[in-house]
Amino acid sequence: MALQIEEQYVESLSSLGHKLSVKNFIWSKEEWPAINHDEFTDAHDIPVISLREISDGRRNPNYENVCKVMVSACEKWGFFKLVDHGVALETIENFKGSLNGLFDLPMEQKLKGVRSTSLPLGYCATNPDYGKNLPWAEILQLLQSPQMVVEFATKVFGDQHQPFSNAMIGYLNALDNLGMTILEMLAHGLGLPDNFFTKNFEAKEATMIRVNRYPPCPLPEKCLGLGSHSDPHTLTILLQDDVGGLQVQMNDNKWIGIRPVPNSFIINIGDTLEAWTNGRLRSVVHRAVVNKEKNRLSAAYFMSPSDSATIECPPEIVDPLFNPRKYESFTWGDFKKQLLVQKRVVGKTALERYLISR
Repeated sequence: MALQIEEQYVESLSSLGHKLSVKNFIWSKEEWPAINHDEFTDAHDIPVISLREISDGRRNPNYENVCKVMVSACEKWGFFKLVDHGVALETIENFKGSLNGLFDLPMEQKLKGVRSTSLPLGYCATNPDYGKNLPWAEILQLLQSPQMVVEFATKVFGDQHQPFSNAMIGYLNALDNLGMTILEMLAHGLGLPDNFFTKNFEAKEATMIRVNRYPPCPLPEKCLGLGSHSDPHTLTILLQDDVGGLQVQMNDNKWIGIRPVPNSFIINIGDTLEAWTNGRLRSVVHRAVVNKEKNRLSAAYFMSPSDSATIECPPEIVDPLFNPRKYESFTWGDFKKQLLVQKRVVGKTALERYLISR
């Protein structure tokens, strides 16, 4: 029976020239998930932070406390759930609806917006470039660029692109505003100038979104939607639906499932921000598991500074005796070039190249 399952043709993830069966998606045994997509332990779930009480920003007496709570969550977990975030529910629902509409299209239509080998932006059914340990996912990657969004949508939808384009651009703009608020709050909570991070994010050329739709998988105990990795970027704002599948690796290397919360975002620290804060804010390894019954939709908004931004820990956070500098300084542009060469991030291999050996 198991062999029959492995030989099944996977139509939803087979693009032109790549006829794939389930066996092509079986991961190395050490990567097989030990807990299911819907296994959650509330005692080990990540913190929940609300922005409801600080809608008027720094003038609010609660602002200082919420900033410190946010920093504390990122020091211990590297992750937190954000509720009362101010992004309109209509903006989120329009975005999710437009993405599900895209993924429901016939494959030949989606492939009109297929990514190129030289630039991994656009649509992709899994990622055949990896060769092995293929992600069980359909993937859309776009930059924070209205021009790119319209160009992609026009390829796929033709003259009927506007609903998709408007939903995507509205969502990206809303998350840009939210992300800048979070970066200001983290800087404030660290005792840095409020604009310490955000002044490097005026240009949006490096910020991008990756949307994954994970179809039902007949062999979820041996396949993964996304392998274990940390995010190389600065900050990730993740939207996930109610299906469940995000798992985070704890300090003891055990995995925990992150329970979905309606109308919330998952915020996590990226490698760049870990280096920027000398390891005080943690970039934590995570993955996405799949299930037999339901599609799962997730959208990761990756905030990155301009290419010329120098990632160097400020002296306020470095202590020569107790907390010496852990990372060489680098520019985001240099880091990005290394990522394009590496192609696939496994664990924390992306950031480790900048560790200062002692």
